Amino acid sequence: MPSGRAEVFLGPDNKFEMKEYPLPDVGPKGLLVRVKLASICGTDLHIWRGKRKAPLPIILGHEAMGVIETKGSSLKTDSSGQTISNGDRIAWSYIKSCGECYYCSILKDTAGCPNRFVYGLFAASDSPPHFNGAFSQYIYLRPGTTFFKIPDELKDEAVAPANCALVTMVSVLEKAKLTLNESVVVQGCGPLGLYAVALCKESGASRVIALDTSESRLQFVKSFGADVTLNVSGLSDREHIEKIKELTNGTGADLVIEATGVPNVIPVGLKLPRDGGRYVTIGPIYQGASTELDLYNLIFRRISLIGTARNNATNLFDALKFLSRTQNKYPFEKVIGEKFPLEEIENAFIAVDSKKVMRAAVAPE
Repeated sequence: MPSGRAEVFLGPDNKFEMKEYPLPDVGPKGLLVRVKLASICGTDLHIWRGKRKAPLPIILGHEAMGVIETKGSSLKTDSSGQTISNGDRIAWSYIKSCGECYYCSILKDTAGCPNRFVYGLFAASDSPPHFNGAFSQYIYLRPGTTFFKIPDELKDEAVAPANCALVTMVSVLEKAKLTLNESVVVQGCGPLGLYAVALCKESGASRVIALDTSESRLQFVKSFGADVTLNVSGLSDREHIEKIKELTNGTGADLVIEATGVPNVIPVGLKLPRDGGRYVTIGPIYQGASTELDLYNLIFRRISLIGTARNNATNLFDALKFLSRTQNKYPFEKVIGEKFPLEEIENAFIAVDSKKVMRAAVAPE
């Protein structure tokens, strides 16, 4: 029986173990995908550190792309209607909603589906079909999973990290309702922040101000369209706020996006929008993340605080279109700083955890 290898995560104390599993039968509507590149998302890192829970043992990895190895006999096209064949490069939505619940059928908010399945996060690997995550040679896509052919002009390195970080930020901007000529502050210049800056510029923001404590990241974010960069190391809250006011005609930003994953940046972040402005937080997505808030500031200054997570299939379609349209404008393929073979996955996590690179990727082939 054909089989494939996977790096199975056993928990923060035991880390990874290479295992071999039999390949599943795809049936008429499933897909077996040979993973070409899978990058380490912040959520993977939270689980690896023990900050976020996951069923064990598990094949992590949801930020990925690959090639169709075997398609179900009934599958003729991708989710946009393009004809597909074995060997085609595809990207898939890592969230599969049920399509039948109140959120899916009435609210049309599939990201809120309580019955959703999330690749690389929700299913243990010790029972068939085993290949539920992308840190493996193969991943099995269940019937009904949204997937799209990758345009020929896009490199693997540009697509893999986009399949979580970029689609998440596309969803963030939908909820933030950015309008033409608004000013934006982005807290954090990791992958989420990079995509936020580029998306805001392409959406008509008048000025995008990027904040970080790393000079190398602040230099890199300029290539993604940041108008102003500010190193906030050592700044007091008052200095932080005054700097942003100076850069926004004395009012504060129309929109502030938190993309750090650090809860402690949120209290000062909520003082950076103008009166009536918006603040969106996306980064600290792990159990126990908390901080103290100045509710007087929030209420009296009428700040709209938006917490958001997950995305929908349309966001992935839009993300691929965005990459194709702007591929020669922004260095998307450089978001991944280093690639590792599957058997060196622990080193890949260490490279991200130590901030040696912003994104490391595993290349199972």
